[in-house]
Amino acid sequence: MNRTLLVIIADRLSHIIEKGELIDRYYNPGGVFSDVHILMTNDDKPDKEILQRTVGNARLTLHNLPSGMGLLAKTLWRPFLLRRWAEQAVDLTKGIKPDLIRCYGNFLNGYVGARIKEELGIPFFVSLHTQPDQTRANQDVDFRTKVFYALSKAVEKYTLHTADRVSCVYGSILDYARNKGASDPFVAYNVINPGKTEPKENYSYSGTLKLLYVGRVIPAKNPENIIRALQYVDAQLTVVGSGSKELELAELVSELKLNEKVRFIPAMPNDRLCRTMHEYDLFVGHSQYSEFPKTVLEASLCGLPILFNSRRGTPVPEFENHIAKMVEDSPSGYRAGIEFFLDMKNREDYGYRAAEFADKHWNPAQAEKIFADIHRELANR
Repeated sequence: MNRTLLVIIADRLSHIIEKGELIDRYYNPGGVFSDVHILMTNDDKPDKEILQRTVGNARLTLHNLPSGMGLLAKTLWRPFLLRRWAEQAVDLTKGIKPDLIRCYGNFLNGYVGARIKEELGIPFFVSLHTQPDQTRANQDVDFRTKVFYALSKAVEKYTLHTADRVSCVYGSILDYARNKGASDPFVAYNVINPGKTEPKENYSYSGTLKLLYVGRVIPAKNPENIIRALQYVDAQLTVVGSGSKELELAELVSELKLNEKVRFIPAMPNDRLCRTMHEYDLFVGHSQYSEFPKTVLEASLCGLPILFNSRRGTPVPEFENHIAKMVEDSPSGYRAGIEFFLDMKNREDYGYRAAEFADKHWNPAQAEKIFADIHRELANR
């Protein structure tokens, strides 16, 4: 049966391509749809051929619904002022005739999806990938992000109240979804690069303990305390990621004379990351968000032991299952955590525990099937 899907996103796909974060069938789980249209609420012009893997064998069509500063100045993203702008998407949808509207997030893209649902009655599915209320309250979030989330508040509730189904990619989003009017939200974890993760089979190491940090290098995800901890332990750290703290961290490494212990890789294709993660001895993470990071999903799937900081604010349910060693967010906290994992038995215990829990809860095949089944159910209404 031929089915058509309309995906509406706020992301700039060119940036995702540049960072190497494309996942097979991410926008068409299970290959349920034969035609996939991606509507971007920006003026991005990504390479269609490179994006093809994200929809599997489906025919891919790209569209733009630019927003930008002009729309912001005219509307401040107030729903009743956005209607004329969204009408362009409604008219486009009439020609596409999709069986399902799918939104990743509930920002401007979610507003557009909700308007299409109201005007044309097409089933509408939203997955949430952040907890906006926690982000708004987080003092470590940079100014630009604060502005984005402040403006988005006007459309979030409208989107979730209108959606037929709402999923959350980790547990601490559930209360937010309920409070914003989502009907029976549920947890469905992100689909991690299927077929690319290599399992860790050997927990011994020779020489120096090899640590891996993967994530944006921004104020709320600043690995400074991890770097400072390296002054006192025999370990080497690889930082994969870029952001506003790059220069500051490079200067810190130089100041502490840790150049032989720290290397920075601004970006790495996700395929390569998943294939090589098992070569490290320990995954170290840092975040002040209430998220359960995608990078931790990847590390746990391969059986890499995980060290992470305890968080302020909303608890992270997944971390409460003891799949990671949680420490105080300080140089001494990370130092103690790294020293704990110098013991091979501790690395094995946490690695096996993480892999077992991950296989039960976010095994890529099962995670993809969950989304595929939801798509089939809604498209058949």
